[in-house]
Amino acid sequence: MQIRANTNLKIITSVFVMGVLILLVFQGNVPNPNMILVTGVILCSALFGYVGGIISGLAILLYTLYFFSTGHNFITFTGENLQKVLVTLIGVIVDVILVSKLKETEINLFMELQSLTKKLQDENRELHEISMIDALTGIKNRFALRNDYPDYDNTYSDIIVMMLDLDNFKLINDHLGHEDGDRIISETGKLLRENFGVKNSYRYGGDEFIVICPQISEQEFLGRVNKFLNARPRHKMHGEVVEASYSIGYVHRNANENQDKALRELFAIADERMYQAKRSGKNKVVGNYA
Repeated sequence: MQIRANTNLKIITSVFVMGVLILLVFQGNVPNPNMILVTGVILCSALFGYVGGIISGLAILLYTLYFFSTGHNFITFTGENLQKVLVTLIGVIVDVILVSKLKETEINLFMELQSLTKKLQDENRELHEISMIDALTGIKNRFALRNDYPDYDNTYSDIIVMMLDLDNFKLINDHLGHEDGDRIISETGKLLRENFGVKNSYRYGGDEFIVICPQISEQEFLGRVNKFLNARPRHKMHGEVVEASYSIGYVHRNANENQDKALRELFAIADERMYQAKRSGKNKVVGNYA
């Protein structure tokens, strides 16, 4: 890959490389120095593109004029040496153009590959984010819960887990139709986003939801639950406007209580309390410290 450098650095480095090579062939009285110096042209062209190629090409051309000219006067040449100068000039031009063009093409392809790789990474990231979101509710899905689980379990000692189930959802679907059922599910997800945040809210499946609230007091948590319940969606059933109701169970793990319980155990406790709410008549919140 062509070295990224400013023009001055390319010129200085190319002059240095060719200066060292010219010094070597001069001190060593090399009979055919162009065989060595052309290596410098190829190297500088490969490293610095046209800038390095032109500078190194001028260096080898000047040394060739000096080496093959009569009395090293840069002007007078025998017929044979003039041919050598011309051959060297053509060879240098061809080398500079070919090598520099090849490196330029390589760089362009490399940059294009970088661009495509970044685009692919962005698309994969976007697809990954989309795969984490439940399309109906706009909150995270069960797959996202599995993905986030280690962060919750290993990062926070103070955490509240809430399990929420929409009461009589089958009855709603049977009497109102699945379209209205989906609307209520969607509105439930919206209310969870608004009160608990999309980061902590999950649609666990069907009409069941999980909310995980780290670093929150139980008082603040219950305040959010009340706001959520006060804004619950409404629907018409048998000519009457009926509010959606929820059975809710929650458990609080903090530094003083319940420290040894893993997140999966908290899920199980919150789930059991949610079913306690259902068994005791539904439309209830059951929970406290485990």
